[in-house]
Amino acid sequence: MEDKDILALLWNRVEQAISAMVERYGRRLHLTAANLLHDQQDAEECVSDTYMAVWDAIPPKRPNCLSAYVYRTGRNIALNKLRARTTQKRGGYELSLDELEGCIPAPCMENSMELGQALNQYLSTLNKDTRAIFLRRFWFGDSVKDIAKDFSMTESAISVRLNRAKAGLRSYLKKEGYHE
Repeated sequence: MEDKDILALLWNRVEQAISAMVERYGRRLHLTAANLLHDQQDAEECVSDTYMAVWDAIPPKRPNCLSAYVYRTGRNIALNKLRARTTQKRGGYELSLDELEGCIPAPCMENSMELGQALNQYLSTLNKDTRAIFLRRFWFGDSVKDIAKDFSMTESAISVRLNRAKAGLRSYLKKEGYHE
């Protein structure tokens, strides 16, 4: 079922929308939550919470891109659960964000909307595969190993692409007036 069809079901409050979302988005939602949380039970809870949050939000919201809305909602729910944890152990997602720390200067975080626009502009300059690799690592929290497997590349090749993309991001942000 297409996004527009699922959106219509949600808008008309037809319960079949939930099963349609499970079929269309469930695998990626679960993988993202599991990558962030490293706990299957928490990941399943986040996915269920995502479906309920989308159900509750539509209507009145009517997102232009339902898939992006669903994935962003799920990711935010998982990140909130991750932040709520009080353990000292650092997960893979926190480590993947640490990799970007050298690219994005701390003062930039004060105006995150502006930074988000700059990041989107930079990502649009990358080729399709490099952009997908970058997003898989830093948005979805996928491991380098999993990305390499899915792209039929070596882990080293993925790491090189990520390092080049991070260096490009650092240069782009400097050029745009962001200072380290």
